[in-house]
Amino acid sequence: MSKKVEKAKLYYELHGNGAPLLMIAGLGCDSQSWLPILHHLAKHFQVIVFDNRGTGRSVIPGLHYGIRDMADDAVKLLDHLNIRSTNIIGFSMGGFIAQELAIGHPERVGKLILESTAPLSSARNNLLFENLYQWRLDGMGLEPWINAWSFWLFAPQRFEDRRFIDAYVKGALEHPYPQSIGAFKGQIDAISAHNTLSRLKKIQAETLVIEGKEDMLIPPGEAEPLAKRIPKCSLSVVDDAAHSVHLEKPKAFANAVLDFLNCGSVDSSNQPLPRIR
Repeated sequence: MSKKVEKAKLYYELHGNGAPLLMIAGLGCDSQSWLPILHHLAKHFQVIVFDNRGTGRSVIPGLHYGIRDMADDAVKLLDHLNIRSTNIIGFSMGGFIAQELAIGHPERVGKLILESTAPLSSARNNLLFENLYQWRLDGMGLEPWINAWSFWLFAPQRFEDRRFIDAYVKGALEHPYPQSIGAFKGQIDAISAHNTLSRLKKIQAETLVIEGKEDMLIPPGEAEPLAKRIPKCSLSVVDDAAHSVHLEKPKAFANAVLDFLNCGSVDSSNQPLPRIR
């Protein structure tokens, strides 16, 4: 089921039945980026996926906003759905949003899962994002731009499997709601200003941090302050995965989530290829 929230102007989808599970996407991603694990989680939860402002089918209310504004968007969505409290998964920038939501609205969060994220964005990553933005402004084609991005998202061994990379690039190129260059700039500006390091102790929710062992974008060491400063937090490092754990190792990611949320594990079927549509 899909609808628009008129007040917050967010596109969202509901999948499955059960206790709510809100999933918050990362930089440049929208609700469709969760497809590789959606079917695993929707067997156990009512999964809520949505497009952050500046992505997909959500309206962009100006290009100047912060991570806290995006957290408030998520709260408005929960209000619209009459959901008082929910478990939350936040990926990368979505993890920044989830942190702000948990700090500012602790009563709305059951358990918190932070994938491939940190308390703040490094100076190197801020420069990388600015370069990616400038390349598009300078006329770099979408396909080489996506390929350049992919080097930071996946472990080196993924590039030995051309089916995986080709499926990722093809899906991104065929996505019917691509992010505009201006919207990308709005999100990277919000990321560069984010910093929860001194406020992590305010997070009351039981928290799981999931990191890919080979993540070059946000290495496990940059995520460790989350595990050390959030009072009730554990860290899970996934072998053979980099930044996009839920794309590279969907079953391992889903099993970690289900185990943390006390829901068992997924079946033994083959892992799906990443697909964005």
